[in-house]
Amino acid sequence: MTRPRRVFALDLGTTKVCCAVAEADGTGLRVLGVGAAPSRGVRKGAIIDIDRATEAVAEAVEAAERMSGIAIDSVVVGLAGGHITSQNSRGVVAVTAGHREVRGQDVNRAIDAARAVSVPSDRKILHVLPQQFTIDGQEGVRDAVGMTGSRLEVDAHIITGANTAIANIVKVVHEAGLDVDDLVLQVLASAEAVVSEDELERGVVVADVGGGTTDVAVFRGGAILHTAVVPVGGSNVTADLAVGLRCDLDTAEAIKRQFGHCLQLTLPSDAQVTLKPMGYEEPIDVPQRYLAEVIGPRGREMAGLISAEIDKAGPAGLFPGGIVLTGGGALLRGFAEVIQQVTDLPTRVAAPESVSGMNDEISGPHHATVVGLLHWGARINLKGRGIRNGSHGENSNGHNNSGRLGRWLRELF
Repeated sequence: MTRPRRVFALDLGTTKVCCAVAEADGTGLRVLGVGAAPSRGVRKGAIIDIDRATEAVAEAVEAAERMSGIAIDSVVVGLAGGHITSQNSRGVVAVTAGHREVRGQDVNRAIDAARAVSVPSDRKILHVLPQQFTIDGQEGVRDAVGMTGSRLEVDAHIITGANTAIANIVKVVHEAGLDVDDLVLQVLASAEAVVSEDELERGVVVADVGGGTTDVAVFRGGAILHTAVVPVGGSNVTADLAVGLRCDLDTAEAIKRQFGHCLQLTLPSDAQVTLKPMGYEEPIDVPQRYLAEVIGPRGREMAGLISAEIDKAGPAGLFPGGIVLTGGGALLRGFAEVIQQVTDLPTRVAAPESVSGMNDEISGPHHATVVGLLHWGARINLKGRGIRNGSHGENSNGHNNSGRLGRWLRELF
């Protein structure tokens, strides 16, 4: 029987910081503890105040330790922000002389060749994700190991981030007394938690709507085609409401969550919301349709930006699995309908599944990233890996093919 192994995840977002502890064995994940704290010192996925961000991380970690009764010393960390970019690359190698059967070392050399792209000195490669292999002209090979041939090619998706942004996130985690086991693009983690293998095969888009950014990943044939970070999220909707209602951000956030909607005509014409704008001595009633009049344009803007990223990956008809919305911003009423209208793709809001234990503490779309990070940490072999002792250089080589997304999440650091 497989001995359970503990995994730790940290979602450092714009609106909240969430830390989770779980045990992983052959049957899945059992959540032991969850801690959350309001995010401070983070804007659109980037650190803007080291000290305040460190305090928020320490607060979330302490809460998770209290609930689980387990000391946390290292975490798998989610990464997002406008500094993230991606590109596709191809690597070509000859199969090792002396035999015509592709071996693991040949695959590793091909992926190394794909990652040998020109990357500016101020950027770091985060992920190299194989899309497909080609052996002697035969395309569409999923797993090249064991195949016969003399020429091996790999098409790979490469994700990079700014050195300074990555270093600041690592520094915050270190300042909070933790090591970093791995850095994972947040939308990849979210996809791990909310999409099925069938959807990945058929073609699906994952849009993780956070507070400061919306992360998009497009999949088809079990491979990742495109990733992007859109610099608009739920906090923009809150800010719009604060201006339109002349109230503070906390009040606007509460009203958005309780009464916010993207579609005016779906609301009763006589529905009212009571609030006290700044400068008013007494509360007033505001038509709920007015809230939708403020929120609607931002929702359509976000839907248009998501649609533009899908277009970069190919025609919408290539993705019959539609769009899977997750993240806290996905809970905005009417937003899924707006995206479906703009993209003409079926759209659903998804929450993470496949966890047991204290799953009531970690349910809902706003926990998709941290659950995905737990899955990621459970799947990869973390022994000897990590970003420790203040270093933020590349991790050692690793190769793993297990797990739901293991067919394309073959990483080489």
